[in-house]
Amino acid sequence: MLRVTTLCLLLLATSATAAEPLRLNTDIFPPYQVREGDQLSGSSIKALACIFDALDMEYQIRVLPWERAIQEVGDDKADGFFSATRMNRANNFATLSAPLALEKWYWYSNQDRPLQPAEGRAPLRVAGIRGSNEANWLRQRGYRVDPLVSSTSQLLQLLQRERIDAFLADQQTLRIELTRQPTVLRPRHARFQQYTTLGVYFANRYLQRHPGFMERFNQQVFNCLPEIGVLHADERQRLQQLYNLLFASWRHEPRLIEAVMQHNSQHNQLSLPQIHTRDQQWQQERAEGGGPLIDEVMQNPTADWLRARQQEHDGLVSEILLTGQQGLNVATSNLSTDYWQGDEAKFAEPFFASEGQPYMGQLGYDQSTRRYQVHISSGVRNPHSGEVIGVLIIGLDIEQALRMENALHDGALAN
Repeated sequence: MLRVTTLCLLLLATSATAAEPLRLNTDIFPPYQVREGDQLSGSSIKALACIFDALDMEYQIRVLPWERAIQEVGDDKADGFFSATRMNRANNFATLSAPLALEKWYWYSNQDRPLQPAEGRAPLRVAGIRGSNEANWLRQRGYRVDPLVSSTSQLLQLLQRERIDAFLADQQTLRIELTRQPTVLRPRHARFQQYTTLGVYFANRYLQRHPGFMERFNQQVFNCLPEIGVLHADERQRLQQLYNLLFASWRHEPRLIEAVMQHNSQHNQLSLPQIHTRDQQWQQERAEGGGPLIDEVMQNPTADWLRARQQEHDGLVSEILLTGQQGLNVATSNLSTDYWQGDEAKFAEPFFASEGQPYMGQLGYDQSTRRYQVHISSGVRNPHSGEVIGVLIIGLDIEQALRMENALHDGALAN
């Protein structure tokens, strides 16, 4: 929590482990940075407090106009700025951290039609908030953003008066604003655009002076914020519809069923200590770049079939895992983190489900790709006895999945 000074809001952590505090700039963007009277709060502020407390580091935060907050980092007058999405101009002088927050960007409109530009259609009239991540993103992609306003409430008023066709906003930010507005201002239609992560851009000069800092910071991000993404009910429903349309039949593929049955006949007598030993072997082989256990799982006709199905969907499918009865990998399309899935919900929930419904996991962040995915898994059954003999786990890139559902919806509208 921060006290107001005449020029800015300032936070100085009470640690003496560093000669000079880390200097961070920000602006007020609810709910991530919020001014509450003479104090500063918000989810990003609280996250940073947790992270720097764990690192035992002294730091300070100044609140400035967003453009100036960014420019000072480029001029080496500050060491970082937040909460920021990836931006081309900042990449020249700073590096973005792991995410402190996840935004869900939606197009909001009163028109139930596709919002993408089309031949013969007048240019989309789009407004934005001055200095916002959304406005910067739109301009980078060639949109004419006019007018630029100072608040979300003004965007709602412009839309209601038909001065604009649409605006792009974070779902959570808009919902907070709508609780304070009359229902007449609620947009009639919302269409998913993308997930956007918000982190801290640390100056490259600072990172060069403090080698290893970014790795330590990112590790504490995941300790302080183990889950920052939540799928809402409507998103889960849309993903379920997409899964039913494209992937539900895969678990009935005869070659997968045969591979699982053969695997079970060879591995079902393994004890739990033996399973743990194999899982450790998998970890060691991953670190060494390969080995016989990984080859057994990834170099076989079933794995080839999984990779072919993954490639057919052009980035939508992030990974596919086929397990046996004990949760051991039978075949995978990608090199998975673990060999044994038996202690994870994505295996246990569908394996023990009495009604055979697919299980949809939590939204997960992949540090290597900087993208979010969700696993949908279903039981693989013996076609003769009906018993569950394994699990098919399909990872979906969440942005691709929701965009594809949008495209299917647009096609239905066109028809």
